[in-house]
Amino acid sequence: MRALLLLSILCVSFSSAQDTATPKVDAKTQLEDAKKLLKESAPGIYDLNGIQITAATRELRIPCSILHQKLPIEYALVHETGEKVHETILQTTVKPIQVQLALLLANYQPATKGILEKLDPKEERPYQDKDTEPTTPGANRLHIRCEWKEGDKVKNVPLSDFIQNIDERKTPPDLDTWIFNGSRIDEEGFVAEITGSIISTYVDRTAIINSPAKGNHRDDLWISMPANIPAEETKVTLIITPAK
Repeated sequence: MRALLLLSILCVSFSSAQDTATPKVDAKTQLEDAKKLLKESAPGIYDLNGIQITAATRELRIPCSILHQKLPIEYALVHETGEKVHETILQTTVKPIQVQLALLLANYQPATKGILEKLDPKEERPYQDKDTEPTTPGANRLHIRCEWKEGDKVKNVPLSDFIQNIDERKTPPDLDTWIFNGSRIDEEGFVAEITGSIISTYVDRTAIINSPAKGNHRDDLWISMPANIPAEETKVTLIITPAK
């Protein structure tokens, strides 16, 4: 798997991203522990604690379940013990550091470019640091879909079908891509591992993936779309592929 050759580079990237203070939980150690779980389950297909990585297509399949059908949301996916389980549609037992590693192994590149492209210049930026760009243009852009069984049928829809804009009461038309920005590393360690935040609809630089939709700076804009969401506790596979 070509991405496996990047592992030593990834360790350096995690190390260089850390603040000068020594983290209580070293992010490099967390990454190394996650790497130990990686195994080849079939030619060109890898498993990372339940995440399936297909090398040729760069597809990731992440096991999840529906936590809430109807609620105001700031997140689409969090870890089951995360701080924001009361504001999410989906939850997973997979650790955030493992999601981040799987994305890196599939040759996605973390960068914030694109998150604020719809922000009105008159609005205050949700974060002040300068946006970063992927080495390969567009390598931080993702398509995300949800797949589950409904009787004998398999349903497969964009993740955005689960989300609506509270002002317009419809799925945001500009949420056909998501941004892999990668979570921060600070004195506490890999922040997403602490907060449990994986996919955010409201701008959150500690989450691994963010929405670039217009209005993403507002924490009161997004609610779930109950009519499109299967019953709570339904097992769902989150499918990540490259955005064109």
